[in-house]
Amino acid sequence: MYFTVFVTDRPGVTQKRSDLRDDFRAYLRNHPGHPDVVVHHGGATRAADGDAIVGLLLVVEASSLDAVQAFVSDSPFGKADVFGEVQIRVWEWETGRPG
Repeated sequence: MYFTVFVTDRPGVTQKRSDLRDDFRAYLRNHPGHPDVVVHHGGATRAADGDAIVGLLLVVEASSLDAVQAFVSDSPFGKADVFGEVQIRVWEWETGRPG
């Protein structure tokens, strides 16, 4: 199944996010503790002015919602309490799908 992960950061975590950004990117590419999760797309979301990072969006493939929740929680940002709100939704991938 495919899932979208919509995250809004907690207020005041800009420096913490910046400090952990490289670790988070590495985690997206290599997460041996979650072999059943494949990250297809991901990136930061920005405020309306296009400047400040306010969260992130991921598109992942996983066996279950529980697997995605665990993957997000175990991420460097998740462990550092960067995330304020996390919404995970089952997603029907219709356009731009690989294969």
